[in-house]
Amino acid sequence: MNAPTAHAAAGSFPIERRTFTPHPPQSYRLDDWFHLPTTATVEIRRNGTYVRTARIEDATPDSRILWLAPEGVDSRILIDKLDGYEVWIDAEQLYYIQQHR
Repeated sequence: MNAPTAHAAAGSFPIERRTFTPHPPQSYRLDDWFHLPTTATVEIRRNGTYVRTARIEDATPDSRILWLAPEGVDSRILIDKLDGYEVWIDAEQLYYIQQHR
């Protein structure tokens, strides 16, 4: 019998010999939008559904409204928490922000 392999797109290298096990990146929801640096790249969700990945441009002091910077074909937009928008950030970016406050 042949050794078990992953999906054909992953190649035919036996699973037990692979050293890299992909894990989905862990992300965290942030409610304090005001203290996000403008260099942060975040994931925007609305009512739990992915909307886009964007760079922060500015936020109101009450963390209710956030400006997303224009990038590629995506224009500059304003999002409001009351409309169901959420900001999610991956663990690496969150760590960087905490270290540079």
